[in-house]
Amino acid sequence: MILISPNGTPITSGSMVNNNLYKLRFNYVSYNKDTPNTDVQINLSTQAQTFTWESWHQCFGHVSYSGLMKLHTQNLVERFTVDMDSPKLDCPACIAVKQSEKPFGPPTKRVSQAGELTHADLWGKYEITSINRSQYYLLLIDDATHYITVHFLKTKDQAAQQTKNYFTYLSVHEKQPRAIRIDHGTEFINHNLMTWCEMWGIDVQRMVPYSPSQNGVAERMNWTLVELARAMLTAAELPEFLWESAVEHAAYIRNRSFTTSLQGSTPYQAWHDKKPDIRHLREFGAPIWILLQGQKIPQKMLPKSTHKAYVGHDDGSGTVKYYNVETRRILTSWNFHLSSIVTAMD
Repeated sequence: MILISPNGTPITSGSMVNNNLYKLRFNYVSYNKDTPNTDVQINLSTQAQTFTWESWHQCFGHVSYSGLMKLHTQNLVERFTVDMDSPKLDCPACIAVKQSEKPFGPPTKRVSQAGELTHADLWGKYEITSINRSQYYLLLIDDATHYITVHFLKTKDQAAQQTKNYFTYLSVHEKQPRAIRIDHGTEFINHNLMTWCEMWGIDVQRMVPYSPSQNGVAERMNWTLVELARAMLTAAELPEFLWESAVEHAAYIRNRSFTTSLQGSTPYQAWHDKKPDIRHLREFGAPIWILLQGQKIPQKMLPKSTHKAYVGHDDGSGTVKYYNVETRRILTSWNFHLSSIVTAMD
């Protein structure tokens, strides 16, 4: 922060110490002729740009206000600035899609190490084919951290290979898989996957048929992801075939959200051992400007950017995902401009 006098002269500068407190050093001299020069203590305050609870509710894919409050009060993410006095307004999209809740059994006891036990479940077949021609998704949840991984499938028989790919990823990243908890669906209970798990010493924990509450972790998360995706599509007034992008963004957000299953951490921090930075989050479907590139004929007098709809971030690469209504495709771009949260929410 730079302190500037009324005539535009820089006086001093300082860095943020913690919690929006800045440390500055300078000498103050009073030039009031009626008052002798004395040492004067001056208190300065600054505040980072803050946003409303409603804005963050929309940026976090319509998660509950109570979850956002715990995320903020426990300081579980970086750059979460909010106007604490702003109202927590009713959300029409949430009212429309969250009127009923399904009871689930109590959560099971978690293991202590990330990667040891994975809860797996297959969602689908959905009657609306996604923009990428998917009709299913494979949900994988780490028991210790509740970190979510989703893979979208065109056919349910792809689930076995995606499960093996996931366990291989865990092993390469020094997380030792020991067990998987699944139902009795043929996408899991088949010779291919069972033989592979036996070869690698991975215990297969099968639920009792017609008792989904035994795998309550996966059942609850499936319900949560679909509910959030439905709310985001409803609020953004985007077509239903974008459900894949909405579910993917919901999982991205849930990994960075408060959960009662962890104490003092988000799933992202428990999995990656660092706090997530959320300053890039915007509401699903928010306006985004993409730089036009690769045109064969330069259009010097036409705009250089085109207006699209934001549908998420590509985790780790810094690029955004956007929906191109002309081509009906989900694309990524490094050269983009997202409006501020306040502008995007208005």
